Amino acid sequence: MLLHFHASWCGPCRQMEQTVLQTQSLTSQFGTRIIAVKIDSDQNQHLVERFNVRSLPSDILLTPKGTIITRAGGSQIKSEYLSFLGRGASRYENDRRVYLAQKSKRELMQKQKSPQENQPSENTEEKSYIATSPPNVGLEGYSPIALTRDRKWTKGSEEFSWPYQGITYFLSNRTELEIFKNDPGRYAPQLLGCDPVILNKQDRAIPGNTKYGAYYDQNLYLFVDLESREAFKKNPDRFSRTMHVLKIDQIESAVLR
Repeated sequence: MLLHFHASWCGPCRQMEQTVLQTQSLTSQFGTRIIAVKIDSDQNQHLVERFNVRSLPSDILLTPKGTIITRAGGSQIKSEYLSFLGRGASRYENDRRVYLAQKSKRELMQKQKSPQENQPSENTEEKSYIATSPPNVGLEGYSPIALTRDRKWTKGSEEFSWPYQGITYFLSNRTELEIFKNDPGRYAPQLLGCDPVILNKQDRAIPGNTKYGAYYDQNLYLFVDLESREAFKKNPDRFSRTMHVLKIDQIESAVLR
């Protein structure tokens, strides 16, 4: 799905409407490959807040489940816009293929394992972790809204808390609470806050530390240490596209052994 944010008073929006959005090469893709929705930012401030729109025009590509694939801000010429749509669609298809392949492989390996093989295998990584209790409060009580929108570490309050995927997040006020309730997946750390590098390499759900967070493609990722974060920065596409369906009971605590 494509969300196109605009406003009646926005000159670049009107220009882009005429020179890009109404052209045959664009309209031929809408309704088949891409479902496009135009959103008047003045009349839909809740969506502006929800998707953290900071400039007009602004375009956001979403998966069918509402996860942001990519975004672009500002007016674009037709060739740039077509390239933006193509990259987003290709990324979604590639991620979906990788996810389905990994899912099929895990299911096949589980069927082939004997009870003995189901015992924990020896860790081939240099670092390993001891499991304790999973976290109950996300981001150590810091507000995910303040962190994502303003890049500020603001302590939240239990009074304005909201559960998401088995983890409770604290917000700093009622406005933040309502924003988070409307779209928690936009603001909560990716992969339930688990380190994407360890998840990719070891297939273990180890929570990251707020000291080692990083944003990529508007999404927050947490890491267990600086080494893991640096590995992510060297190849962010590899680790950010690791698609796991995690549940809270799969998470182990990041206690280094």
